Amino acid sequence: MMSRIGLSVGIPLFVGLLFFPFFYYLKVGLKIDIPTWVPFIVSFVFFGTALLGVSYGIVSASWDPLREGSLLGWNEAKKNWPVFWQSIWGGSNKKY
Repeated sequence: MMSRIGLSVGIPLFVGLLFFPFFYYLKVGLKIDIPTWVPFIVSFVFFGTALLGVSYGIVSASWDPLREGSLLGWNEAKKNWPVFWQSIWGGSNKKY
């Protein structure tokens, strides 16, 4: 799980952080006039992708301690998504 989270979060986060010096170089070094909204949109997309990577890494983990998860965790994610949404939307029918 940790390696899946590391890759799905680390790569978009690293790319998003690399765009800041890239846009600075384009603006100051090459004197290209880049609108201010372009770096904001690019960073929003990559940082949002990193946030989705955290969510996928958690949901795609095997929640059964006796079973090892798969490489990409797709089978675990298909099984865990309904449980995740049910816990968020309060779909529990337990009576206390």
